[in-house]
Formats: sequence, C-alpha cells, structure tokens
Amino acid sequence: MLVINSILGNAYHGKHLDSKIHTAKENNTLKRLFLTRTQMEKSHLRTETEDGLEIGLSLEPGTVLRNGDVLEINSNLIIIHQLPEKVIRVNIPENEWSPNLLIQLGHIIGNRHRPISITSNGSVLFPIHDETELELFQNLFHEIIHHITLNVEDEIFVPNEGMNVHEH
Repeated sequence: MLVINSILGNAYHGKHLDSKIHTAKENNTLKRLFLTRTQMEKSHLRTETEDGLEIGLSLEPGTVLRNGDVLEINSNLIIIHQLPEKVIRVNIPENEWSPNLLIQLGHIIGNRHRPISITSNGSVLFPIHDETELELFQNLFHEIIHHITLNVEDEIFVPNEGMNVHEH
C-alpha cells in the first residue's frame, strides 16, 4: 500500500497542474479516486483507485479533500472525484422571502445537524441519507411547507464555508 500525505493542488483551480496532468495522461500514470464527501473529510483513509491501486491517505488533521484535488505518488497522479449524493433542494419563491421563514428553515435544518449550501440563486441544499427523508423534512417543515418547494436531487454537495457541521 502506498501512503500519501499531501495534496499537490487542484485540477480545477489554476493552471499550474495542467502540463503535469497532460503528461500523466500520455504516460498512462493518471489515476482516478472516487470518494464520498464523508470520506473526503477524513484525514486517514485506506482505499483504492478506480484501477485497483491500493493507497492510504495520511493527511494533516483537519485537511479536507476537494473535488479535483491531485495527489502524487511513485510517478502516478491521482485525481479525486467526489461522488454525487442525495440532497434536498429547498426553493423559496421571491414573493415568499421573509426573515421568519428563513429563520425557521435554518433552525429546522440546523437542528438535524445538516451542513448546508446556499446557491447563487438562493436555493438551500443539504444532504440526506436516502429519499425516504423527504417525508421527514416535509413533516418538519409543516409550518412553512406551503411557502417552499422541496426536491430530492443527486449532486456533488459542497457545504458553504463555515456551514459544515457534524452529521447524525
């Protein structure tokens, strides 16, 4: 098992890895590692790449991998690919926005210890374990359910900075 203890950079942020990634593709030394969001939050993890290369991650405590992070070991580049997960997308029509509604929404989601992501269009996303949780949240949102829409989607979930909490 190969042990990796640092992140080289990110394939999607900046251009400094472009030539290295291109060379690895040409040399057949570019590998893909598919991880869940919760696996990406671990500083120690034993796993294997898509083609079966067994690796161990031993990163600094508090280090969180991101989609597109690039790792390097023994002349191999490994690109991290975050797996999509089930999320609930909450949309609030413009004419329904109110401080009371937003506070209730935030309180209910926070009380369930879910990280959130607020999109540029104002949607609120949070992860769920499976689609059966939609009914649970419809019940929890009973006081505001007629002012919002809830949809279950499969997405690569990235919590907003400072809005990632421990999940139960």
